[in-house]
Amino acid sequence: MIKVMQIFNRLCAVMLLLSLCSCEPYGNLAKRRAEKAAQGKGDIVIGIVDSSKMPSLFAEGVKLAIEEINKQGGISGRRIRPLFYDDENSVAKGQKIAVKLSENTDVIAVIGHLYAEVAISAAVTYEENGVVFISPSTTDQDLIRESSTYTFRNIPVDEDIAEEMGAFVERSGYTKLAILFDSESPGKRLAGIFHKYAVEHGIKVVTEKSYSSGEEDYRLLIADLLKKDFDALFLGGVLPSAANMIRQIRGMGLNVPIISSELLDSPELWKIAGKAAEGTIISTVFDYKLPRTITSNFVKTFNARSGSDPDTWAAQGYDAIRLLAYAIEKGESGVPLIIGTTLRSLENWQGVTGKYSFERDGNISGKAVFFKAVRNGKFRFSDQNLREEVDPFEVIEDTTLRLPIIGVTTIDPGLTFDGVSIEIIEQLFLGLTAFDPKTYRAVPQLAIDWTVSEDGLTYRFNMRNDVRWTDNQPVTAHDIVWAIHRNIMPETKSPYAYIMFILKNAQAVNTGKITDISEIGVRAAGDFTIEFKLEHPAEYFPLIAGLYPFRPLPGHLIEKYKERWTDPENIQSNGSYKLVRWEKDMVIILKKNPQYYEANKVLIPEVRYYILPEGSSGLPMYKSNQLDIIGGIYSRISRSEISNIISDPKLSDQYVYKPRFCTETYIINTRRPPMDNPLIRKAISTAIDRKLLVDLIARGQKPADTFTPVSLMSSDYSKERINKLIFNPDKARQWLSEAGYPEGKGFPEITLLYNESDIHSANAKAVQRFLKHYLNITVKLDERSREEYNNLIKPPNAPHLYREEWCADYPDARSFLERFHPVKSDNITGWNNMEFARLLDEAERSSVSASRKKLYNRAEQILCEEECVVIPIYFENDHYLIKPRIKGWYNMAVGGQHIRNWHFEQ
Repeated sequence: MIKVMQIFNRLCAVMLLLSLCSCEPYGNLAKRRAEKAAQGKGDIVIGIVDSSKMPSLFAEGVKLAIEEINKQGGISGRRIRPLFYDDENSVAKGQKIAVKLSENTDVIAVIGHLYAEVAISAAVTYEENGVVFISPSTTDQDLIRESSTYTFRNIPVDEDIAEEMGAFVERSGYTKLAILFDSESPGKRLAGIFHKYAVEHGIKVVTEKSYSSGEEDYRLLIADLLKKDFDALFLGGVLPSAANMIRQIRGMGLNVPIISSELLDSPELWKIAGKAAEGTIISTVFDYKLPRTITSNFVKTFNARSGSDPDTWAAQGYDAIRLLAYAIEKGESGVPLIIGTTLRSLENWQGVTGKYSFERDGNISGKAVFFKAVRNGKFRFSDQNLREEVDPFEVIEDTTLRLPIIGVTTIDPGLTFDGVSIEIIEQLFLGLTAFDPKTYRAVPQLAIDWTVSEDGLTYRFNMRNDVRWTDNQPVTAHDIVWAIHRNIMPETKSPYAYIMFILKNAQAVNTGKITDISEIGVRAAGDFTIEFKLEHPAEYFPLIAGLYPFRPLPGHLIEKYKERWTDPENIQSNGSYKLVRWEKDMVIILKKNPQYYEANKVLIPEVRYYILPEGSSGLPMYKSNQLDIIGGIYSRISRSEISNIISDPKLSDQYVYKPRFCTETYIINTRRPPMDNPLIRKAISTAIDRKLLVDLIARGQKPADTFTPVSLMSSDYSKERINKLIFNPDKARQWLSEAGYPEGKGFPEITLLYNESDIHSANAKAVQRFLKHYLNITVKLDERSREEYNNLIKPPNAPHLYREEWCADYPDARSFLERFHPVKSDNITGWNNMEFARLLDEAERSSVSASRKKLYNRAEQILCEEECVVIPIYFENDHYLIKPRIKGWYNMAVGGQHIRNWHFEQ
């Protein structure tokens, strides 16, 4: 009833003022205005009403929009002519201005009246006189009545803002709130709506209190608040009284987060409250760092023109002018009624504040609400609205890292198996440990530290307690246990399940020999402590504890959404970035995760992975500045292009190459005669000129005479080697003769299989020529599709030789040599050397790093030199082109890249 009387009193005041100030009936003014506008002559006259008692950059935003439009030739050739006024936040003065503007029949529209009470009053006058009125700041539903024809707003209503504030409170993990509001301001209504939302969503409202903006001393009220237990305070008020309230709240020692609305969106907040304003969170409809071209251009232009970044009201004013111009142009008329009709049908309009649509009543929908906090006397955005859509076709170069990939199979850590998927998972999900980029030793990530029992069978990791999922729930040891249980189950078909076989009973569970999942060697020893029981001591276990099948997963989501849990609308992650868009076969878009425990150190706001199945398109896109990096996992650079890049003055400065823990090899099937003879295997290996092959074909790689990269062996490995695997045609011919084939006479044709690729084909042809030239051996080349290739290499029917690229799962010699264990691998070669197996088993159980490496040294000699079961050709280098603006870049030779540590040049 009180609300009804307030509205009635407002209307009476308006009618009285109109009767005193206007000498012409309302209908006549509206008619004359429409008739003039229909002629389409002269300037387009618009009233702009600022409110100086609420200092803002509103007028500057309006002026910029008008200036831009007029420079572009105006609207259909007509310039915009603004009439500027200041209502000083006064209802009476605002009404006088409204009457004056209404009596001027050249005026077709008004934008402004920033204070709600003034705008609601003025709107009645504009309605009666046929003037389009756009409010950039009034959220009160009373602005627009059922009979409104000419009144609009380009800001959400209180209901929408309160709902977003409630969602923000939920995301932030606040469960007990106090509500405080100014009983004489629009904050009262907002507080009521917010209260309702909180109750409906299980947020406890501990207390609710009101105050009057006319008061100056709030200490008694604050003393009552101090008696209550709550973890955040909702403040519904206006400036300057709300700033005074905040100053007194902090002065009395109440330090919980304060959350308020756009009513406090002004530098006046910290000018009045001082340091007490620090940390105050407010809602807003404008993020000046919004990654959209239109926003970025507006901010740059505004800054150049005004010397400062635009505030919310500058953006709202700018958008309002642009809206009006768009409606006039689209409706092909400046007649207010036609402008209004055009606005009401406007959908997905793109403004500098975001995208939104108009409803039939003049309100808007779909506009994002953001949240920012006062930090060091400035507003800093603390959380992005999760509903904000990301346009895959629009990219802001200044804030976006642009990378090419060939495609994505999965981003599920338990199901990953390829390098591209691992790259993206690295950005989204944390492991207990990570690889140090310099030493490749295990360093803490989710873990704080770890201990190992004296017998080497039990590892205990203490976890950080500040790591959260993107829904703000804590990441716990239980999430890791759930993930391991899920990934080890045979029905999950995790490609990396074998990595977990080091855990007690894990292999037995995976093969179905044990059905009780609790028998597996992992348990949560508290929320933030996890314990692993191993099958045998494993000094390397901290390296694999951070690998993908060990990474925590949001079990409740996977149980709910099944295979669709990684869709952008469902996924929860905990890494430095979060998934916001995945357009299949086009682009994956990640944004900085504000919940990441070191979010302040992540300096690249957005990462876009463009899917380019044709790798050849990467270099042209890089040259045209559409990509920031190419090479390695980011669309490999063609070998044929490397010499051109090196000779290019500009590109050569951007070119680097770094080693990968990958070896290009030919595997020998020792089951097939004559490859069952070690002499023949050694003859073939030493007849291949690896250096020449690399120089002419596989440019930029490093010739390999071991299977395991030397950096993973002991430092004195070279001294211990018996018989270096080097190019030696004379020795090769001698071994072939000793095997019974002098000068290759009588040697049967052998087959070399490889999967389709220009480089694989060129390598194979080179090997074919080497063996024919030096040994008189005929090699049949067999090039197949990847699918056919995978079927043909299955033991025991694999060909004599087949190409394989082997990359480490983790930086340890075991990750290479275990491939040829006669019992613990799928024994692809058919080779069964008990000394080799013994060395690997002993090294696996050793807890002394130096001893392990010596054992692996000896195993490597047997594998590649004495028995020659595998023919290493070259160690792979990743070749990159990197834009100069990328700083802090380094290459990880194994696993995904650490984008979290890179940044753009300032």
